Amino acid sequence: MRNVKCEMWNEKLVNVILSGGQRPESIYETSLFRALVELGSKEQDLLLVLISVLVFCAHAFAADCRIASVQWVGVHESYEDAQVQALVGKSCESWPITRERILNYYENRGFLAAQMKGAVDSSGVLTIEMERGAAWVWANPENMDSSGSKPEVFRKQTGIVAGNLVSPLDLERSDMKLARLGYYNPVAPVQMFRDPNRNRIIPLYHMQAAVVSEAYALLTYSSETDVWEGNVNVSLYNILGTARDLLLEGYTADDARRLEGSYKEPWIFGTDWNLIARGYFDEDSSERDAYGELGITRDIGFDFTVGVFLGAGSNRKTSSLELAYVSLDRFVLPRSGTRFNGAIVWNMDRPDSLDNYLKASAKFSRYLPLYGNWITRFSGAAGGIFPTDADLDRFDYFALGGMDSFRGMDVRFMRSRAYGYSEFALMWQDGYDLSIEAFYQPGLYRAFVPDHGWKREHDYGVAFTQYRGNWSVNLYYALRNGENYLDGIIGFGLKTLF
Repeated sequence: MRNVKCEMWNEKLVNVILSGGQRPESIYETSLFRALVELGSKEQDLLLVLISVLVFCAHAFAADCRIASVQWVGVHESYEDAQVQALVGKSCESWPITRERILNYYENRGFLAAQMKGAVDSSGVLTIEMERGAAWVWANPENMDSSGSKPEVFRKQTGIVAGNLVSPLDLERSDMKLARLGYYNPVAPVQMFRDPNRNRIIPLYHMQAAVVSEAYALLTYSSETDVWEGNVNVSLYNILGTARDLLLEGYTADDARRLEGSYKEPWIFGTDWNLIARGYFDEDSSERDAYGELGITRDIGFDFTVGVFLGAGSNRKTSSLELAYVSLDRFVLPRSGTRFNGAIVWNMDRPDSLDNYLKASAKFSRYLPLYGNWITRFSGAAGGIFPTDADLDRFDYFALGGMDSFRGMDVRFMRSRAYGYSEFALMWQDGYDLSIEAFYQPGLYRAFVPDHGWKREHDYGVAFTQYRGNWSVNLYYALRNGENYLDGIIGFGLKTLF
């Protein structure tokens, strides 16, 4: 008789769990607990012992229970059938996990009200009933705050297309994309509202316009080479709320100058493609170089961007393919996420004295929160020119040195045919206001003649960034290759937002 009772309790408890109802503990807390209150002390002790035995039986049943076969009630699709057939021979505890996976699959394909019920009987037969319900589609996205962008521009930037099947996962990724775009400050998480008249879901954002255009000046001094260098950058983002961007950057040193810029025209001819025009003028003590590019880019999903460019310079014509991936959590002082940029450039139509070549480069950064305000950043970059014995002009080589490559070198300190480095940084951040970091950066580069082969490089230092309203101050000190601690590079940067 005790075995029969144990099996009955097992079946009851397992069915409650599988149906998504109360946990077994909550059953005791509601029904049996009230009964215990009304009993005497001896009866309570006896009943508690019985309950303990039943719980033990329930856990033993769940551990030994195996799904022998699957039986469907009603209509079902091949996807869920393939998922549940894989449960045959497995523990009964694997069924709720599979059920949740199937429901998530349909929820992110428009079936927000999908339900799946199932129970395992004493012979191990899993009986399942699936109800997908009606499919839901997106309505036009709306923003409850002042975004500073035109409504049609904001809707384009969300990546949510009216008429497509609803996906809560896509909505979450869209919200993160807008947060790291820099145009907006998120006030609250995105919400979903039902259209009362149709099977449509209205995505409702809470994004305020951010002061994102900037002017930035950086002054550096190397006590080892006794060289002063200056950078001035002006970046205009989301011009007049149209998602147009204009970036200008100037660099000057004792024997070199560089001016570069880029402009983005979004969604040309009503398509998803952006038109990009960019170029630079570069001059040092011996040569001059001018180069311009025209290309198109577009977003793929919420994290990827692909671009194709055609360019022409003083002694070359080029075609290139670029790929970018960004999943950072925010635009300013990110705490988590990944950034990747890669490019392949084919240089063609060269003068007789120079060879055609392929130039490939990639850069990667990964932010990982550690504890509290502590964060780590793992970075790496590599580049190469192929074939390795190609006859090249000086400006064809990679320019190395500065905050974007080897941080212990002067800006554009040297040129190389190939390079690679990794970087580890330990950072302490206080919200959006303060960042302090220490970094170490080992690497390699291919030396110019008369040197040959690979040269080792390791740079290290500290950096400090402080934000106050629309102003920020940046300081850093970097050393290389074990040089005297007084012979490093010190940089001072000042930025204002407008």
